[in-house]
Amino acid sequence: MSQGNVMQTQKLLVTGVSGHYGRLAATHLMESHPAGRIGTTRTPSLAQDLADQGVDVRQADFDQPAGLTQAFAGAHRMLLTSTAAECAGARRVRQHRHAIAAAQEAGVGHIVYASFMAGADSPLAALAADHLATEQALRAAGIGHTVLRHAFYMEMVLATARQAMASGVLRTLNASAGVAYVARADCALAGACALRADPAASGATYDITGPQAVTPTALAQAIGACLGVEVKVEEVSEDVLRAGLVAGGLPDPVAGMLVYLERGMAQGAMQAVSPDFRRLTGREPCGVESFLIQHRDALGAIR
Repeated sequence: MSQGNVMQTQKLLVTGVSGHYGRLAATHLMESHPAGRIGTTRTPSLAQDLADQGVDVRQADFDQPAGLTQAFAGAHRMLLTSTAAECAGARRVRQHRHAIAAAQEAGVGHIVYASFMAGADSPLAALAADHLATEQALRAAGIGHTVLRHAFYMEMVLATARQAMASGVLRTLNASAGVAYVARADCALAGACALRADPAASGATYDITGPQAVTPTALAQAIGACLGVEVKVEEVSEDVLRAGLVAGGLPDPVAGMLVYLERGMAQGAMQAVSPDFRRLTGREPCGVESFLIQHRDALGAIR
């Protein structure tokens, strides 16, 4: 990436530092930005380890906008972590708008938003609606911003691998439909790098993906090669897939959501591979084989 880094004296803020993504992004900043690190969370006690390492951890609840301006005070740039899945819908959009408005009032000059890699015409548009609304709010606010659109986290592969290893079968709607899974840690690194980048290019959008689109067939082969467990791939209907998930103990609404995700993936909604991670970070993203090997001990326990 040709852009330079901001001066090390600028204060960089990460929201949601008690969650997985925010914590990882804050950790990357601790390694690369020696001063001026701020982290916000609804529950600062869950981020005490970050505070002990020099992060200025502050309480911030996006449902309580009155306190947000003070929580963001002094920050030059902010990484806005999307709020939790249980907030999805109107509440999440409202929370994000509160954060954007408070950042403007606090004098934050640039917001990096952790979004989702699906547009309004995507088969996964319903899942992307909150993120698209937040992107629109950033544009309407006129504040400097960068959007990072994440593909599905590679952590999803772990649940798929566990189920396939236990049964010997990986059931899918489309065995040849690829998904450009990206490790959460890589998404957090991209967020930290974007937060530190020169703010001249406001409005930039980056697609953060893994190095290749992994098909169910390729995933089954990777499970065999990396974990030594033979898994066959079986294409099934949506009804059969849903019934199997329910029989495996999942509540019907959860099974329905997973079938919705599988349908979108089967239609190619997550197959695009982008070089943007490399452009932002100067590194190659983690591939599925390396990811499985990293988690081999945990996955091996069910063999």
